Amino acid sequence: YERVYTLPLLTISMSKGTGVVTSVPSDAPDDYVALKEFKEKPLWREKFGITDEMVIPFDVVPVVFIDGYGDKSAEVMCEKLDIKSTKDTEKLKQAKDEVYLKGFYEGVMVVGECVGMKVCDAKPIVRQNMISRNEAIPYFEPESTVISRSGDECIVALTDQWYLIYGDSDWKKAVYDHIHSENFNSYNGKILEQLDFALDWLKEWACSRQFGLGTLLPWDKQWVIESLSDSTIYMSFYTISHILTAENVSVDDLTDEVFDYIYLGKENSNLTISKDILDKLRLEFLYWYPMDLRVSAKDLIPNHLTMCLYNHLEIWKDNPELWPRGIYCNGQIMIDAEKMSKSKGNFLLLVDCVEEFSADATRFALADSGDSLEDANFDRSVANQAITYLFVEEDWIKSIIEEKNTGKLRTGEKTFMDKTLSNEINFLVESTKIEFEKLCFREGLHRCWFDMIIARDIYRDWSNRSDIPWHVDVAFEFINAF
Repeated sequence: YERVYTLPLLTISMSKGTGVVTSVPSDAPDDYVALKEFKEKPLWREKFGITDEMVIPFDVVPVVFIDGYGDKSAEVMCEKLDIKSTKDTEKLKQAKDEVYLKGFYEGVMVVGECVGMKVCDAKPIVRQNMISRNEAIPYFEPESTVISRSGDECIVALTDQWYLIYGDSDWKKAVYDHIHSENFNSYNGKILEQLDFALDWLKEWACSRQFGLGTLLPWDKQWVIESLSDSTIYMSFYTISHILTAENVSVDDLTDEVFDYIYLGKENSNLTISKDILDKLRLEFLYWYPMDLRVSAKDLIPNHLTMCLYNHLEIWKDNPELWPRGIYCNGQIMIDAEKMSKSKGNFLLLVDCVEEFSADATRFALADSGDSLEDANFDRSVANQAITYLFVEEDWIKSIIEEKNTGKLRTGEKTFMDKTLSNEINFLVESTKIEFEKLCFREGLHRCWFDMIIARDIYRDWSNRSDIPWHVDVAFEFINAF
């Protein structure tokens, strides 16, 4: 068509860009239904001031062929789902999701300069050609509305920027191979799954900004390294910070060459710090590294934690034995199944918990709060119950000690029940160790507390019914393990 018209479409967002979008009724269900409504409903045209010549002569122009949908996939889906109006929003969304996914990966261009190519391959070519011919410019916007801490709506500013190319294929492969090797523990299949997703998603990362606190970019002092990029190997600094403070090392002496010696073992005769202190720093770093476990929040998997892996592998690329050995993540913590908030009055500090419930009861409730990536729930009723549990078991242990001191416990050969309890103790100790090593504290708590008590109570019931005293060795084996 030599001339086309700008028509109303109620489903587009007027806050995005110019609010004008290209209409493709052959493959966009919303566009197809909107055009069909204008052609079939004179009153609808009249409402928006649309004349007949603006819509009646126009038929759907095929652009993409999709196997199973033909070259008019939008029309096929609208008929399939019986979509009659632009008000059928749920059906339109379903149709759009299906044809857009199929069209992008399986659709083949039937018009234009990329005829015969898949849409996914043609898209970057068409984009670049349009930019080269000055028919288009790159445009960036947030995926959704972003509100700043000051309450203002954010926009994207196209500025000069420094990037870390995390999408580099060799670098990415090295990280992927490491986290899937026997030298790395993700503790939870979902953590590894999200790390894999982050590796596929993370490509160019803007690593600097021109305001705020932070380290100046060494080769371009007008920029500050942004916080996520500046925090990926600071755990290596934990290993030596106390020595730097104790030895009163000046910041001016902490040159790149000093850190090259401490972290990489690169010798340099021009360092201003004494060799004794340098060797002390180097040995301290090597004592603590590699980092066996990094624990952080699950929302940092797609950025900080993945970048931590990337940067450790790059800086210590010649020393794979110093690469991170494990990452564990958790959600936020709730109080009594509600989000912790000062406004709700359910905000608890760790010291508050210890003062109210005791350290042991707090540990008990925390261990019971959950093991997965879901938000943990600190249940105050569990903490209170734990206090009772602990007092009851303390009294029982005291009674066993008293019975030993008064000679009421049995010695000599062990019965079948003695050996059974002893075996169950060993089994539960090993089961607890396995769960704790996986950082599954709730499961571990069930093994080392509740299952141990069940095993003890079965033995105690047998002892009372048969009027046979506890065997002293079994009793204290249980107490020591408990």
